[in-house]
Amino acid sequence: MSSYFIGIDGGGTKTLARLEDANGPLATAKSGASSLTQDLDGAIKSIVDISRQVLASTPITADQTHVACGVAGAGNPTSAAKLQQALLAEGFRSVQVTSDAKTSLVGAGAGTPIVMVAIGTGSVAMQLGRDGKTRQFGGWGLAVGDEGSGAAIGKSVVRALLWELDIYGRAKSPVCEEIMSVVGQDRAQILPWLQSAGSREYAALAPTVFTHLPHCALAGEIVRKTAAEVDRLIEAASNGDSLPLALLGGLADKLGPHLRPAHQARQIPALGTALDGACILARQHGERSAETTEKNSIQHDS
Repeated sequence: MSSYFIGIDGGGTKTLARLEDANGPLATAKSGASSLTQDLDGAIKSIVDISRQVLASTPITADQTHVACGVAGAGNPTSAAKLQQALLAEGFRSVQVTSDAKTSLVGAGAGTPIVMVAIGTGSVAMQLGRDGKTRQFGGWGLAVGDEGSGAAIGKSVVRALLWELDIYGRAKSPVCEEIMSVVGQDRAQILPWLQSAGSREYAALAPTVFTHLPHCALAGEIVRKTAAEVDRLIEAASNGDSLPLALLGGLADKLGPHLRPAHQARQIPALGTALDGACILARQHGERSAETTEKNSIQHDS
């Protein structure tokens, strides 16, 4: 029986799928959000639907196909297992569910050893080592982690604004003057904003910091501090090995020039996307399954 492969990239805004054979892509599909943390049942339905959709225009059946799905929220084993069971119920030959961070990592290096740091609303670093094993660093969320992220920049500038208000009774720096227009002008307005703000609200303040970077000392201090946090993530994920480094996410281009020279020298453009990474994982799993089947057949014949 011929083998086919589906890679799925599921996130908070969209879901992408691609069907491939041994020679390359055959069909693609796109649908809405599928984050397991935002809406578990809705995400599972979206992913199952797109797995059907990408096969629908072909004569290929599920039992010929290996699936790998990288999806936001797969770090929760219960959620990941529920999604895997739903896909297995579709009759696929094999199903692998992993995090979108891992598929981004595999895609960034086209399956070769690499360190990947994703810097957006949150942050996470991962290493695909020379031994083929993956390790994750960071990605613990806003409350205690996400160092070097857009949300971290937002928290830093809001914290600076609160100090300026306490000490001077007003916003003193240019960047904090603009931040006040978002979070409020005084304690009565700011406290409700602080109580309701999450990662997205803090990260939405990051572009303002970069806008003031050339002429505001505070903005420069915040960016340098944030870049140092990214440097620390890179050091941890590198573990003494100078693997190629790929920076992904909305802040990669903005923070990249502020990293240590040694880290800048290691940077390469990402060789592929999270969807590419999912397809690579599906293909690898299919190849391993074929090898196992062949070995079992040889042992049985002997």
